[in-house]
Amino acid sequence: AVAYGYSLGIYPPIIKIKANPPAVVKSELKIKNLSDVPVNLGFVVKSFVADENSASQVKYLLYKDYTALNTNFLQKVKILENDRSVSTVTLAPKQEKKLILLIDLPKEEKPIDHYFSLVFLTQNQDKLNSSYSQIVEGIAMNVLVSIEPQGYKAEIQDFSTSPFFSEGPVMFNVKVENMGDNFINADGYIIINNIFGQTVGKVDLEPRNILAKSTVKMSSKENNVATWPEKFLLGSYRAKLYVNYENSPTLLKEIRFLAMPIKQITVLTIIGFIIIFIKNRSKSH
Repeated sequence: AVAYGYSLGIYPPIIKIKANPPAVVKSELKIKNLSDVPVNLGFVVKSFVADENSASQVKYLLYKDYTALNTNFLQKVKILENDRSVSTVTLAPKQEKKLILLIDLPKEEKPIDHYFSLVFLTQNQDKLNSSYSQIVEGIAMNVLVSIEPQGYKAEIQDFSTSPFFSEGPVMFNVKVENMGDNFINADGYIIINNIFGQTVGKVDLEPRNILAKSTVKMSSKENNVATWPEKFLLGSYRAKLYVNYENSPTLLKEIRFLAMPIKQITVLTIIGFIIIFIKNRSKSH
C-alpha cells in the first residue's frame, strides 16, 4: 500500500469574534500546502467547551450532545473562496490561498458564546484501487464567538508558591477564573521585590483566552508554569501578581516567601570549622 504525506499551515491559529446581530461577520484566514504534492481539502466544524475536569483544556462535543442552538449556529458557518461558498479547497504544491470565514447572524440570534474548531481534512486526490491506501491528515484553527457580550468578570483563583526555598528557580501557581458568560483574553506579570523593597525579578505571563465560566492556569512565556529563574536566593521576598483582562480593572494579589541558601551555608560552616580546627592544632604545636 502507498500512503501520501502532506504538510499544511494555517493562519491565524485562532479567530476571536465579538458581534451584535444582525451582522454578517467575515474573518480572513490563510491556508498553505507546504508539501510537494497537490492536496484537496474538505472541512468540518466541531464544537467544544471548557473541560470542567482540567484547567486550560477543552472538550469536544459529540454530535449526540449537540443542542439545537449548536446545530443552528454551525449551519451559519461558511467558507468563501473568491466570494463563493465552497465545501472543498484545492491547493497546488507550495500554494497558499486566502479564504473568508463567514457567519451570518440574524437579529434573533441568542446572545451566548459559541466555540468551535474549523478542521481542514485531506480527501482522496483520485480514484485509488483497493491496493492503495491513503492517510487522512488535517489542520485546525479555533474560533471563539461572543454574541452581544454583556460585560466581563474574572478573579484570581490561585496565586501561590512554596513558603520556603533553599535555592531557585521559584515556580508560582497562577489560576484565573472567568466568572462571566463571555470569553475573555487575559495577560499579566509577576513582580518580585526583596526585603528592602527593591525589584529583583519580573515574570511575564503568556496571554490566555479564557472561555466563559472556566478557569485556566497561566504560565510564563518560556515555561509551562510561571517561573522566576533566579538561582541564588536569600532573605524575604514579596511577589505581586497583576492580571489584565479586556478593559476591566487590573486584578492584584500578593504573597511572600523566604529563602535561605542552606547548601552554601552548610559548606561555609564546614569550611569554617576546618579552618578553626587547623588553627587550634597549629597553636598547640
